[in-house]
Amino acid sequence: MNAGEVEQLVEQAQGGDVDAFAQLYDQHVTTIFRYAYGKTSSRALAEDLTSETFVRAFRSITRRPERSLDFIAWLITIARNVVIDHHRSAWSRLAVVTDDFDPQVDQAAGPEEAAIGILGAEALRAALDRLPADQRECLLLRFYAGLSITETAQAMERTEGAIKQLQWRATNKLRGQSAAHAAFTDEPPEPRSAAR
Repeated sequence: MNAGEVEQLVEQAQGGDVDAFAQLYDQHVTTIFRYAYGKTSSRALAEDLTSETFVRAFRSITRRPERSLDFIAWLITIARNVVIDHHRSAWSRLAVVTDDFDPQVDQAAGPEEAAIGILGAEALRAALDRLPADQRECLLLRFYAGLSITETAQAMERTEGAIKQLQWRATNKLRGQSAAHAAFTDEPPEPRSAAR
């Protein structure tokens, strides 16, 4: 769906067309879910936060800034606020989330490959948690939610150049963390056999 079609649906939704909003939901629900999941690491909580994001969007679509902000960037802004509200709430501190970890692994892979995939995802999440908040947010929007540089810039209220810089710094830090981790976890090299 191109930007013109999205704007047309937004205008229809602003006029009260529930079907138009449903199409917008279908188009963007996966992106918002990925963003929320990247911020919470809980499938159930991400689903709840995604639902709340779309409820707030539906209630406030008539007040959406005109075309100055892409619809997806506007949704991400709402999602970010929903996540922040969740973390600030007392309910968040008291809730015990018992979410079954359901990693997405290749069904054709053997148990070793599946275990490596799960451990890799956990290591990546831990590495992301060690990044500064703005760098982590940039990577979540770019690669988890799948936003473009322009959409990420709008969602984070930064310039495209600033987003490129944040992304570059974050990926370099992740590379450095990966190299340091490998240095301490890899098996020591075997001694070379004596050549005679």
